[in-house]
Amino acid sequence: MSTTTANGTHHTADTFRPLLKALSLAASVDAQSGEPNHPSGTSTITHTQLEQILQHLADPNFTSSRENHAQIGSALTCLKFCRLDIQAETFALAARIFLDCCLDVHVPALDGEAGEYAGVEGGYRGTLDLVGTGGDGKDTFNVSTTAAMVAAGVKGVRVCKHGAKASSSTSGSADLLMSLGIPLLTLPASELPGVLRKSKFSFLFAQLYHPALAPLGPIRRSLGFPTIFNVLGPLINPAKPSRCILGVHSYYLGRIFAEALRKRGTERAWIVCGQEGLDEISPAGRTDVWELKDGQISEFTVGPEDFGLERHPLEHVGSWSADENAAIVMRMFSTKDVGEGPLEKGVQLDPREFGECAPETMVHVRSLPSIPKGVRLGAIKQYTLLQTAALLYVGSYATTLKEATALARESMESGAALRALEVFRDESSLSVSRWEKEQERKAQGREKESRKSVEETVRNQDQYSYLPEIWADAAVGTDD
Repeated sequence: MSTTTANGTHHTADTFRPLLKALSLAASVDAQSGEPNHPSGTSTITHTQLEQILQHLADPNFTSSRENHAQIGSALTCLKFCRLDIQAETFALAARIFLDCCLDVHVPALDGEAGEYAGVEGGYRGTLDLVGTGGDGKDTFNVSTTAAMVAAGVKGVRVCKHGAKASSSTSGSADLLMSLGIPLLTLPASELPGVLRKSKFSFLFAQLYHPALAPLGPIRRSLGFPTIFNVLGPLINPAKPSRCILGVHSYYLGRIFAEALRKRGTERAWIVCGQEGLDEISPAGRTDVWELKDGQISEFTVGPEDFGLERHPLEHVGSWSADENAAIVMRMFSTKDVGEGPLEKGVQLDPREFGECAPETMVHVRSLPSIPKGVRLGAIKQYTLLQTAALLYVGSYATTLKEATALARESMESGAALRALEVFRDESSLSVSRWEKEQERKAQGREKESRKSVEETVRNQDQYSYLPEIWADAAVGTDD
């Protein structure tokens, strides 16, 4: 099947075949030793060939054709065998190509920007992101999403988080936000700029912004092993933030992702990997950090004590269902003292504690389940403060980690984090409502114009012409 991209390039099985042959040679092994002939793949695959391979994989017309699925599966397998799927160059190239294919996100100036930045000295004025690769198998609480909202509650901070629904964990970032009443599935990308003018926190639901990735899903699932696309997500935020915290599940990915971000031109970032194999900053021990700053990469470790926080075992910060995690978020955002030990019994949220919030918040509070018995709210709160503080530090909103932790705590305990959540939810809901009304108006206009056209055709016929009687369903059965 032949496909043509926007720039006129044809992507076909015939154009992909020589690229696949070169890739398979890079993945070949010695007949005697069984060792790879080209361990890095770079001996036979040129930069141009790699770019062309990724461009084929980013073309949904090419990838959606079932005739090409065998070739695509072979290519993903060869990328893994020759280890090109864990090279910084490959990540940087793939990020650029797939960002070129995604729906564009323009981040406009915030309404009341002068007041928002008044008194904020030295802080970064762009957007931030806090995201992990997933795949660590730890199934911890939705901490990065929660921390992103807490960060957005700090004066001068804007967060455009990129994420998706859960694939292997109990609750993904999108699952949590939908449980908090945010209409992610119905918020069109065209309406996002209006939301961004009002809201300091926003969420870009990956499946809505990356149509090029959709046809690859069934192929990846059929392969049964991780591919480059399992870890590419953190690099392809459509808002293109210049500063971020990026979590990886394995130590070997840390330097690779740091190099990929440097090649892409990221201003400042922390790539983090908890030494238990956690794709977050660990609450239980030390975390390896690769810091990209001023074009240089440095490596060091941090622990909760560096933030002025206590250590907590990973089992104390586990995930529950999306609805239960949402209840935990609302409890932490509305109650200053959440306690230290495990809950002795399930706790139902009290709507009276949200009396000063928006009416929509009261509705969602009543719909959420009880926080389960055994949840350690204190540990989850400190886990959240840990991630938030690191993001604020990378954003230059604090000069030390402990100062950043104090800012994060103030956001959570003052209600600022809850307001950041409420604004995003309310502005998203309003945008969806406006968009649906506009679509309804356009549909009515098209129906009216269609009816008018048919009526004019009837009037223009002479007395000997025959037309069937006009019914409301006259167009039924026409496919052209």
